[in-house]
Amino acid sequence: MALIRPRFTEFHDVFVPQAELDFAIPFLDEDIPLYVDPFLLWRSPGLQDKGLHQVILGAFNNLGALSGSGNQEQAIQQLIAASECDEVGLGTSATKKGTRIGRAKAEEVLNLFERIPYYRDHGFRHFEEVQLFIDGIGKDRISDIACNFIKSFLIDCGPVAV
Repeated sequence: MALIRPRFTEFHDVFVPQAELDFAIPFLDEDIPLYVDPFLLWRSPGLQDKGLHQVILGAFNNLGALSGSGNQEQAIQQLIAASECDEVGLGTSATKKGTRIGRAKAEEVLNLFERIPYYRDHGFRHFEEVQLFIDGIGKDRISDIACNFIKSFLIDCGPVAV
C-alpha cells in the first residue's frame, strides 16, 4: 500500500508525532512554508528574540539613514542583496533558489523613509509594516530580508526549531 503525500518520517518508517519533535517534518513532494516573522520576535517574552528584532530593525533603519544621507545607491544595492536569503531555505520556493527584488522596488521601499514623516524622523518601529505600503512585498520577502539581517545568528544556531 502506497502512502499518499507521505511525510519524510513516514516514508522512512519513523512514526513520531510532530508535537514531540523540535523541527518541522516536511512532505516528500513539497516543502513546508516557514517564515521568520519580525513581529513575533518583538512580541516574544524572550530577550534574545527581542534582541533579534532590534538587530533587524536597526539594519533596516540604517538603510533609510544611508539613503537619506546621500548614499542612496549603496542603500539600494544592500536592500537588493538582502531581499533573498537562499541559505536559510525558508519560504515557498520549491527550489530554494529565489529571486531578489529589482532596483525599482528597492527604491520604492527606501522612499518610505522620505514619504512618511514619522519614518523619516524616527525610523520604523516594526519593519514588517513595509508590506502594508509596498505592493509585492509580503511575508516571504519580509522573512528573507529579516533572515539576511540575522543570518550569522541563524547559522550559529543551526537548524530552525518549530
